[in-house]
Amino acid sequence: MICASFCFACASILIKAVGANFFGDGVHPLQITHARFFFSSIILCFVWYFLRCKVKPTYLKLHFLRSFCGWVGVAIFFTAILFIPVSDATALTFLNPIFAMFFAYIFFKEQIGGIRWAAALLSFLGGLLLIRPTINLQIDPIALLCLFGALVMGLEIICIKALSSKDSIFTILLINNVLATCIGTVVLPFFFEVPSWNETGALISVGLLMLLGQFCFISAIKRGETGLLMPFFYTTLIFVILIDFFIFYSVPDRISFTGAAIIIFSAVIVTIKEPSIRPNVVRQSKSQPLI
Repeated sequence: MICASFCFACASILIKAVGANFFGDGVHPLQITHARFFFSSIILCFVWYFLRCKVKPTYLKLHFLRSFCGWVGVAIFFTAILFIPVSDATALTFLNPIFAMFFAYIFFKEQIGGIRWAAALLSFLGGLLLIRPTINLQIDPIALLCLFGALVMGLEIICIKALSSKDSIFTILLINNVLATCIGTVVLPFFFEVPSWNETGALISVGLLMLLGQFCFISAIKRGETGLLMPFFYTTLIFVILIDFFIFYSVPDRISFTGAAIIIFSAVIVTIKEPSIRPNVVRQSKSQPLI
């Protein structure tokens, strides 16, 4: 999960650079979203061609729901990165593990102890601290959009958990990226502009980093319990802050460090207090598919 967090953090900073005229004239966030899935699909197709990996999806409707939620969530996140600080956008996406853990409790009946509930709440409060709410409680429309994106991505996590009990990791990755590419192609003509060679290289790198992050993320979800693993996803914020500092010389303030410390502390508490929890295997009736 930590490896997935590092890949996602690198991709986030690269997206900020691509959209902020760092490599050229700038690329629209929805075009970046399409490129992220498109280049990932190309890489996966090459892997399938040379390795002849078995691809046999079980529930196509569930795959489509996961892909749609993933595309919407990624599009919202990529857009937010270009309008608000990348650390704030990342912090807002940390609401999706909270939604995912809640959904896992409802749909999978996962046993989530009080310590993990408390740790999740503490991580949530750390993320809110990084959002820096004003005294008069003004709502940023981009932040509100991120909240919706977090809800959608929380549902995507649950779809991944359900699919990982039936399909291989490669099948989940290939189907997701191909379907999301098709979804993105529908809106691409309204925003497409020919990118420069530097921007193209950056977009390919975004696709590769996100693909590696997906692989590590799904591997973790497949082998562990959602509620136990998701707090470690918060380390993405730590990586984002560090990389943003080294690349853009963006210096985090005390609030950023305090929020990050709270998030790390909560993840450590989960590890120390409940180390012996085994993954909850998802068992579904063959006669009644999920969707």
